[in-house]
Amino acid sequence: MADETITVTGSVSADQAGADVDVLVSSAHSAAGVEDAQEFGTAVADADGSFSVEGPRLQADGTDSLYGQFTVAVDGAAIGGPHFADDLQLTAASTADFPQVLDKKGLQVQLSDDAESLGVQHAAINLDLAAIMLNKKTSDDNIVFTSGGQEYYFDAAEVEALDTQIKAVSDNGALVNLIVLLYEHDDEPDSAANILIHPDASREPGAGPVFGFNTVTDEGMKYTTAAMEFIASRWSRTDEMFGRAVGFIVGNEVDAQWIWSNSGEKTIDEFLNDYSRALRIMSLSSRKYYDQARTYTSLTQAWTVPVGNDANRYYPSRDVIDKLNAISKSTGDFPWFIAYHPYPQDLFKPDVWNDTRATDSVDTELITFKNIQVLPEYLASSELLYEGEPRRIILSEQGCHTPGPGSNLTLDAEKLQAACFAYAYYKIRFLPSIDSFILHRHVDHQLEGGLNLGLWASDYTTDSPNAPLRQKYSYDVFKYIDTARSLEVTEFAKEIIGIDDWADVIDGFDPTMLDERPITTTVGTRVDGLETDSDPLGSFDSDENGWEASDNVAEATAVDGVLHVVDAPEKFAKQWRSVAKSFTADDAVAASGWLSASVKLPTDTELGTDTFVGIRATTSSGQVVEGEARILADGEFHSVALQLPEAVAGDTLVRLKIMVRGTGTSEPVTSFDLKSVSLSELVGTSESANVVVAAATDSAELVGSKLTVTLTNLDVDTLRGAVRIPDDCGDFDVSRNAAHIPDTSTGGVVTADFTVSAVRGDASTLCVSLGGDTVEVTVTIPPPAPNGAYDFEVDTQGWEAGAYVDSVARVTSFANGPRTPHGGVGVLEATSVPAPATTPRVISATPATPVDLSEATSVYVWADSYGGAPGATGYVATFTLTAADGTTVTQKNTEFSPDKWNELSIDVSEWDSRSAVTSFEVSFAAIGTDYPNWVPKFQIDDVGYFTN
Repeated sequence: MADETITVTGSVSADQAGADVDVLVSSAHSAAGVEDAQEFGTAVADADGSFSVEGPRLQADGTDSLYGQFTVAVDGAAIGGPHFADDLQLTAASTADFPQVLDKKGLQVQLSDDAESLGVQHAAINLDLAAIMLNKKTSDDNIVFTSGGQEYYFDAAEVEALDTQIKAVSDNGALVNLIVLLYEHDDEPDSAANILIHPDASREPGAGPVFGFNTVTDEGMKYTTAAMEFIASRWSRTDEMFGRAVGFIVGNEVDAQWIWSNSGEKTIDEFLNDYSRALRIMSLSSRKYYDQARTYTSLTQAWTVPVGNDANRYYPSRDVIDKLNAISKSTGDFPWFIAYHPYPQDLFKPDVWNDTRATDSVDTELITFKNIQVLPEYLASSELLYEGEPRRIILSEQGCHTPGPGSNLTLDAEKLQAACFAYAYYKIRFLPSIDSFILHRHVDHQLEGGLNLGLWASDYTTDSPNAPLRQKYSYDVFKYIDTARSLEVTEFAKEIIGIDDWADVIDGFDPTMLDERPITTTVGTRVDGLETDSDPLGSFDSDENGWEASDNVAEATAVDGVLHVVDAPEKFAKQWRSVAKSFTADDAVAASGWLSASVKLPTDTELGTDTFVGIRATTSSGQVVEGEARILADGEFHSVALQLPEAVAGDTLVRLKIMVRGTGTSEPVTSFDLKSVSLSELVGTSESANVVVAAATDSAELVGSKLTVTLTNLDVDTLRGAVRIPDDCGDFDVSRNAAHIPDTSTGGVVTADFTVSAVRGDASTLCVSLGGDTVEVTVTIPPPAPNGAYDFEVDTQGWEAGAYVDSVARVTSFANGPRTPHGGVGVLEATSVPAPATTPRVISATPATPVDLSEATSVYVWADSYGGAPGATGYVATFTLTAADGTTVTQKNTEFSPDKWNELSIDVSEWDSRSAVTSFEVSFAAIGTDYPNWVPKFQIDDVGYFTN
């Protein structure tokens, strides 16, 4: 297969020597053999039966026969089966070497700025073809792409959003793998979803939301080919204008196709016949644009025993490999590789070293982290080799759960998750046949069936299901496991696993091979200091001067001498918004002196209580130096400077970033201006307090509580002196308004304690004075201490089945997420009787004596459910209290989410009858479905109340 021609070679039997051999070409999906094929060329077989036919690659209608299947016929009868191109000799648009990175550490990236800080080397990003591809032209803004002589249309906004995501990650140095998926888009009539999705895909309850590719109709093949060509062409460009992807994962967990590659009920052979064409098209189209591109199939850990029992829905992953190999070998072998998912055998139990179904045998039921070595051993068998070598392996999605409800994770649970990651990473680090370990997830996702797989805990106070609240214990383990700190950050895990040395469980463990990535050097900064002997590295009088949008930025444009930087949408306030400039040998700058940037934040930035500017410099030796400073969002330009350390004095600058962030998990749409970037000989001391200030009380009873002010020094210079609480600012008065603090160097944290004597207004803000500067901060106040009524730690505590409930029982775990109690070790589970889905199922408790809640302000219960109702548009849970006088109060949650704990809370502060509560009742039902015989289960836990 060459740029303009195709050569088909082969042989017929000896008795057909001298016969006319016809070579025919048909679409990749054709099953009719020679009947619907077009003539490609004819040759006369040589004396030994061999023949060779050369013809044009493009057909008359523009169809590219790169994707065609070729059949040989003698006297009109097909000889053997069809064959695809298996020797590409194309001049690809990009022929660069496959990029090399420092190690195997990867992440399914949600926060590109954080991924860079974590040192991520491999990334996986989901790409929904049906979200970007249209079924017709809808606007002049559409991106037009020609494939097979026909124009196709792509949604510019959706594609550009992917540009922003992909380019930031690849520019930051990570290898990007795109996970090519298909979702339904019934509410978007212009989406090409109904063309791209396999026509046999099931929409019945229980069938999955991720669909298989339509490689069975002519239109489906054309759209699928065009879509895959488009993504390969856009994200494989030599200039990396839109970012760069080097790997393409076709579908998700195709061995569990009913859920993750939904193509309807099919035998494994029927499914793989269709799926293998999509895999081949992605391989061919990606190598057409980048000759080193890699294409992968995605598989679960279910090695010899499938995920489900139905053989027309679920297949053993080993069988998928074997049968894909047979298809590939018989129809023209091509480089497809393996993207495996070796989760623990129970996704909710991170102690993977105890997996019993993962054995060191090719006949093991599962391949998990514990026995991951089985996979490369199996692929090394001679019949599975491609061009004499084993097919490559990446681990593209797997992770470790943090047990417990996502809003209330314990340190012990977080350490168990981190120990699982450390064990898994070390296993894979010392398996040379595995290219990468891409962790799932970046941030816990509240709708992932109760799994808490992230490096960050999720903020349950927001509407976003995966807003990053705080870093979990696993964060630093992940960040430093590939550095000189590796053994230090994983030491804790040995006791959890029950080992004295990592070599006890890791074959080939060599601690000298762990330091693969340099640790970032964090330095102090100065704010608005006087700069001396400055040379500009960025001025914007006429153009962007080489500076471009990076993390979480939609565009950066030079306007009137400043670089105006605009947010990408739907980014959290605490994420860095950045612009970057790369330096070449021709414009090399010595890495010495002070780097400074003049930045202006608008007064309406909405980035939160504090706003920060960061500078991140990468030098020619691979060292990274960064620092951040707190500045005011006051509509004025502020200069932030950091001093490059002596350790990089002999280097030059390779890349420079200027970054802005705020605090919190809101999603503002904001901007900032960059007036100049300079390298100076000297920068004077800060003109304002370059300190992060936080404040918190130790009790919800504010007067008399301890108020702790925490100071983090970001400045180059030592923080010293006294902290004062002025009495003419903020909502808090304290009994002693000044406290001396010890000298605190760069990066140091110091606290000062005060006692609250009075509060005003909404008791939310505090003013803190440092020298001549006063900072206003929001005070963190703990919630009122709850009072428990029912916790189900011992038994059902008097709760009984009511209408349409068969039974209640105290259990310690349950089948659905989150699988564990909201608190403690017990939970109450209710099992329904068959009944219409919209009929409330009721459970209740009647105390032996009325409960006195006269001091209560609110009463709450936590509820969860399992067993989706077919056709349901939602679910509703209702919490009702009844008093001795017959009055009731109720709270109804119509946005109830299955597979997670939902709080139902009743405000009883104005309920006159709350001193004698005689009944607690919870009911549960579906909304919007007439399903007649639904049998769900639901759970409740931690019934309690708050007082003033």
